Amino acid sequence: MERIGVTTARDFTDLDGLACAIAYTELLKLEGRDAETIVPEEINASVTKEIKGWGLEYKKQPSPETHTFCIVDVSRPQFIPDFAINNAIEIYDHHEGSENFWLQRLGNRAKIEKVGAAATLIWEEFKKRKKEKQISQTSAKLLYGAIISNTLNFNSKMTSERDLKASEELSKFTDLPKDWIEKYFSDIEKYTQKNPREAIINDVKKGYFDELGKNISIGQLELWDSKKFVLKNKKLIGEVMKSFGSRFWFFNAPSISEGKSYVVTKNKYIKDLLLKEFGIEFTNGVGKTNHLIERKEYVTKFMNL
Repeated sequence: MERIGVTTARDFTDLDGLACAIAYTELLKLEGRDAETIVPEEINASVTKEIKGWGLEYKKQPSPETHTFCIVDVSRPQFIPDFAINNAIEIYDHHEGSENFWLQRLGNRAKIEKVGAAATLIWEEFKKRKKEKQISQTSAKLLYGAIISNTLNFNSKMTSERDLKASEELSKFTDLPKDWIEKYFSDIEKYTQKNPREAIINDVKKGYFDELGKNISIGQLELWDSKKFVLKNKKLIGEVMKSFGSRFWFFNAPSISEGKSYVVTKNKYIKDLLLKEFGIEFTNGVGKTNHLIERKEYVTKFMNL
């Protein structure tokens, strides 16, 4: 039996990518198929110490007998692992911009849809294939947590009714306490306070935007109170972001408790771009939005200019 690899982005792995990869591997196995989860890069701060203790199973590289891949939570070719890009048989993602590329290659096996979390798409696959009642506690908790994380506890403008429905349905298959969401974001906060450099490094996406003719690095940390982190670590943020090799960078920090995002950059081009497209004004290198903005909103906007 041919083994299928389920994998995600090559730069870093957040909770959504990890959850989708592990849960979709489980779904394939429930259907009697041989499958393995491959997470090629380090997992970032969105995967807390508690979640790491849930008995997660994945590999860093595919087994020799694995030649075809399902790709989750990523669709831009430049972010996909080399071993998977030309051997993909399915893709599930919620990031816009590469729909035509995958439609030509995979047809209806490319599911790139506008939802807040790719985890929502994977849960919907469990339901379509009549396997929802067989989902494990671990996969249910991972998918639920991924939706909470990626929608900023449903405060993101990218949140859809499908995300809300999926989280409600998944919650019935978990044993998480009522205060779990608050604890989850609190755990991320504690980790980033202790390991600010590592937290920043492990959540930076680098990409070339044809529409702008620029390589742009975008860092992000989703925190309960990101204002404190940004003001305390502004210098460090600049040092880390510059180390990724592009003059054009910015760091986005959604502050969930405030319902707004803080943005750090020193580059005039980026400041002007964010002012024009998002109305963000900067004082001493720090900008503030009037609502929560996620990185994928910036990326979507830049790809459609």
